[in-house]
Parts: sequence; structure tokens; C-alpha cells
Amino acid sequence: MGKKCECPKGAPMWMVTFGDLMSLLLCFFVLLLSFSTTDPAMYKEVAGSLEKAFGVQREEITLEIPKGIDIVSRDFNPPFSVDVILEKIKSAIKLELIKGEIDVEALNDRVILRLKDEITFPPGSDELLERSKPVLDKIRAIIETVPGDISVEGHTDDTPITGTFKSNWHLSAARAATVVTYLLRLHTIDPQRMAAIGFGDSRPLVLNDTPEHRAKNRRVEIVFMQPRNPDDFEVKPLDQKGVLKQEPLPMD
Repeated sequence: MGKKCECPKGAPMWMVTFGDLMSLLLCFFVLLLSFSTTDPAMYKEVAGSLEKAFGVQREEITLEIPKGIDIVSRDFNPPFSVDVILEKIKSAIKLELIKGEIDVEALNDRVILRLKDEITFPPGSDELLERSKPVLDKIRAIIETVPGDISVEGHTDDTPITGTFKSNWHLSAARAATVVTYLLRLHTIDPQRMAAIGFGDSRPLVLNDTPEHRAKNRRVEIVFMQPRNPDDFEVKPLDQKGVLKQEPLPMD
């Protein structure tokens, strides 16, 4: 009765195995994080879906108690905004943006890609330059992954046209149609989403007073319109090479 119980010194034997297991799990998750990549556009899509998943509503005047439809959202297709489309465009054609071959502008309801004349068409022609085709292939992949209508708009300077075309209006419309035809050639885009428009020299970016300004006004603009009902569109992300893997649309 008077003897004290002598307990073994140190941690229990199972503690060593448990510590090794926790260390291995920590290393495993660190490796998973190091292998992962962050896509800003996809992050915004996920954040938008999570925002609506738990019944969060916009600020509205309502006579009923705010409530969500579902506890957890059943799908993962959040509304597309101009910011999401802009991030997808920047991530897909960042090299061309750095080179200055393409300009991008975001407005309230649309994103405008401006392809400079030097990479699209020879002077006075509607035949695509070979160097423009890889760029248009990237743009096609972007169109396939976002909803909304796409408007391809041709623009010229005010120099009178000579040769095949009767006017700058004819030339700009032909160039827009050529770009649309190239984008649709793989049958992966619904033609109902596309439009070809020629503006001639009626909408210059700058005054046509110098050769540099005229070159800036000669351009093709691809306008991504924000969709009215994005919930009907399936989100199709690009892979690391900017290529979309999907089956072509059925031919009539």
C-alpha cells in the first residue's frame, strides 16, 4: 500500500507512430498544394458559385424573409461577368498582349479584342495572314468556353480603296466575314452566336492624320457580349495549353 507506482518515462509507444503519420499527411498535402495551379478566372467562377450556394442574395427591397432555394448549390455554373471573360482572355493570349499585337478593353457589358492590321490582313486584302491563324485559334478556344454573342467588326482608315473592293465598307465587311468563317471552320461554335459587321472608316480610334494613326485605325475587333442568360451555358475550361477538348457540333 505504501509503495508508489513507477510509471515508464517518456511518451507512450503509440505516440511515435501517430507522430510519423501526421508528418506524412502534412507532407502529402504540401505536395498537393505545390502541384496545383491557380486560374484567376476559374477562382472567380468558384467564388461566385459559393456565394450563391448558401442562400446569399443581392441587396433588394423585398417583403419576404430572404432565403435560399437550396442549402448547397446543385450545379457549378455561376453567372458569367465581364471580369470572368476578361480573365479568360488575358490568360489565353497573354503573349500577344505583351507583344502589343492585340489590345483588350473591358466595358460594362462587353470585352473588346482589337487585332492590329499588321497581324491580320495584307493591305487592301481580305486574305488572312498565316501569322494570324494561331492567334485566331486561341480566340476560338476562348469563345467555346464562354457564353454570349460574338460580334466581329472590321475597320479601315480613310485612305480611298483601289483594286478588288469598291470601297472601305466592302473591304471591312469582307475582312469581318473572313474572320468569322475561320472561327467557325471547326464547327465547335454555334453560328447563331456569331455576327460579321463592316464599319469602313466610320469609327476611327484616333484621327487619320498620320501613318501611325491610320495603322491604328485599321483593325478587326472581336466583341464578347455579356450573356443575358448564362445559366443555360455549360462552363468548359481550357487546359494548360489553351486547347478545348470537346466534340464538334453535329452537322445538318
